[in-house]
Amino acid sequence: MVPLVLAATVHCLAASTGPGSLHHGGSTGARCMLTEYRDHCRPADYVLSAFGVDTVRQETFRLVVQSGRCRIVVSESFRVVPQQPHMLGTRICGRLRAVGADVVADRCTRGPPATISLTRLT
Repeated sequence: MVPLVLAATVHCLAASTGPGSLHHGGSTGARCMLTEYRDHCRPADYVLSAFGVDTVRQETFRLVVQSGRCRIVVSESFRVVPQQPHMLGTRICGRLRAVGADVVADRCTRGPPATISLTRLT
């Protein structure tokens, strides 16, 4: 009998912006996701958040293998503090790549934009 070995999920450093021009985490977490993607789609996750005075918008990125292919699952939520977050949707993307100083997920399903930045919320 062959033992089942599960890879531990890598939790990449989260990034956040706002309010105003505050920015924490830089592109470290996005670069971590790209590294894990290139390393045979090792399981990883990463959170990008934007804070307003009483709001939080969040995109959570997870690397998963579906039908033998690496996919990036992107879940979007919005929250008015102190209420619970509202899920806006989930997209499945087929590729993660560097574009200049940015890291983007593209070839995504379920509506525009077809390319999603991991370093800034649009």
